[in-house]
Amino acid sequence: MKGALLALGLIAAPIAVWACDPEEMERAMTEICQAAAEGAEVAIAAALPRATAEEAATLQAGLATLRRGCTEGDPVLAVRQAPALARIAGRIEARPAQAARHIPLIPTQQEPST
Repeated sequence: MKGALLALGLIAAPIAVWACDPEEMERAMTEICQAAAEGAEVAIAAALPRATAEEAATLQAGLATLRRGCTEGDPVLAVRQAPALARIAGRIEARPAQAARHIPLIPTQQEPST
């Protein structure tokens, strides 16, 4: 996730150069949005094997909406949705590890020494 944020920052840096050209700014925001969508897609792909059917459908619909927002809608709004989808996917992916932490360990019995 930190890598995706770093990439997002590096992609966003050149925007200042084109600050006076609205078309270039729109193109740059679309690129940033697509990079954010790719990051969310990686997180979702990792979570899908552990997701319920309902969760998988919700994540996939959210990703489709995010991608549409990048190309047809408001890329700034779509970029804000990408971390939320990735966060949900991360929680789904982490569930088995969280459950394992709550399983009490049964101590093994030691045989008496003779």
